[in-house]
Amino acid sequence: MPDVGRARVERVEEQQLPVPFTLLTDDAEFIARRVDPLPEGFLDRSSMTFAFSNHSWLIRVDGLTMLVDPCNGNGRRRLVPYFDHQNLPWLDRLQAAGTTPDAVDVVFCTHLHNDHCGWNTMEVAGRWVPTFPRAAYLFVDAEYRRWDTSTGETHPNTFNESVFDECVRPVVDAGRAKLISLPYSVSPSVSVETAPGHTVGHALLRLDSGDERAYFSGDVFHHPAQVSRPELHLPGCDDLDQAIATRRSLSRRIHDEQALMFPAHFAAPHYGRVDRDDAELVFVPGSEESG
Repeated sequence: MPDVGRARVERVEEQQLPVPFTLLTDDAEFIARRVDPLPEGFLDRSSMTFAFSNHSWLIRVDGLTMLVDPCNGNGRRRLVPYFDHQNLPWLDRLQAAGTTPDAVDVVFCTHLHNDHCGWNTMEVAGRWVPTFPRAAYLFVDAEYRRWDTSTGETHPNTFNESVFDECVRPVVDAGRAKLISLPYSVSPSVSVETAPGHTVGHALLRLDSGDERAYFSGDVFHHPAQVSRPELHLPGCDDLDQAIATRRSLSRRIHDEQALMFPAHFAAPHYGRVDRDDAELVFVPGSEESG
């Protein structure tokens, strides 16, 4: 992964799974023009699927170690078969990236879907406890309220059942949670900004270091095709019209600011920039991941 100014960025993979590309579009001309030229993980023509990567971002800057979107976690009952009672070496991969759970200072979840907050906690002696015992866990207030099971006002969402009680409430009970309103400054180089639509309180992390800027965009994007056509989407958005508007706006910002983008689910090389081809914005993949 590239450095961003003085910030060190690492990726911690949990798993990858195939997703039918037709969930986004079956427009053959568009696929040939905008998707076929991308690295192979973005479309397997033999199966017409793309690789949906589940990974976290590890950022070291301003003397802090920050973890963005800690994936699904192990040992949980989930309706999605890929996530159900999984047993994956994510913690080993975190250590391979150069850190350990007790060295993490800040955990930030762009939103509280199961695949973005699972490793917030782990099971110890039959109880869910914070995986990162020293960290401040940042939860956006609007997103926290959207899922809080104590209010009796949660929205039906079967794939996210029990996630709040397993992955968020134990952090609160342990005194490690901090509810934030946006915009919010984490450190001199890092801030959290609103990016709603996929969920009510979805947010992104902006990194400014040296002369460079990067956006850790969570689920604003699931595939590079959405940079060119923001109206393309996967199921599961709280407010689809708002999600499309956020995606369109962020694509323009990334282009205009010549920033890097680090989405939560892009296949290798997992990050890139946005360029313009005539009237259309296009995703430009970064250099291939080393190591």
